[in-house]
Amino acid sequence: MRVAVISDIHGNAEALDAVLDDIDYVGADFSVCLGDVVGYYPDPEYCVDVIRDRAVYTVCGNHDRAVTGGIPTDNFNEHAEAALYWTETRLSVESKLFLASLPPLIRIEGMVFAHASPNSPESFRYLFDNDRRALSEAFSELVCRAGFVGHTHCPFIAMRHDGGISILPHGKPVNIEDGNYYLINVGSVGQPRDLDPRAAWFLFDTDAKRMELFRVAYDWRITQRKIIAAGLPTFLSDRLAKGI
Repeated sequence: MRVAVISDIHGNAEALDAVLDDIDYVGADFSVCLGDVVGYYPDPEYCVDVIRDRAVYTVCGNHDRAVTGGIPTDNFNEHAEAALYWTETRLSVESKLFLASLPPLIRIEGMVFAHASPNSPESFRYLFDNDRRALSEAFSELVCRAGFVGHTHCPFIAMRHDGGISILPHGKPVNIEDGNYYLINVGSVGQPRDLDPRAAWFLFDTDAKRMELFRVAYDWRITQRKIIAAGLPTFLSDRLAKGI
């Protein structure tokens, strides 16, 4: 089974289209979206429509929850909050109902999918590769072979084994080893923050026992022009070129 996993699209149509084209080229049996379909960028309605059509499963992100009134915006930074207010006025009733209906976590054939830490998905707790305590707590609740998250916009592959927890290099394909457990941050489609502006997606192949992070170049200049035309914060435009 070949599963394509994407996350944190954030209304970036150009990045989403590029990633879906790459998934079609590489091949996958189905796709899972880890949420934050909207927020920050200028094509929220388009992105919701595409995800509703292309992703077999989708979980909710904190921006998805906030834009439908499910959580307050007090804890969002000023740029995110401004973009959420803008996004709320651009979404159709149907799109809001779709986002509001998304579950915080799903389990599929030995895999668990959540936007943030799977041990507390509705609190949207961040998981970073250098936070061993949070990783250990997340692994303690991971009864499935592999868990997939987003939220930080920074990809990593963590492996729990008899000797503890190791962070694996994600710049090349990684073999899935029997007896080990994996926690994978798939990065971000629409707003990477690991100093690489290319969109990210992840392939988990249970038949070949291999997994791989893919990076896809897209024309972020088009997205930048849309951001400025929409009157969204200029910082959201600037960061796309730098992957921050």
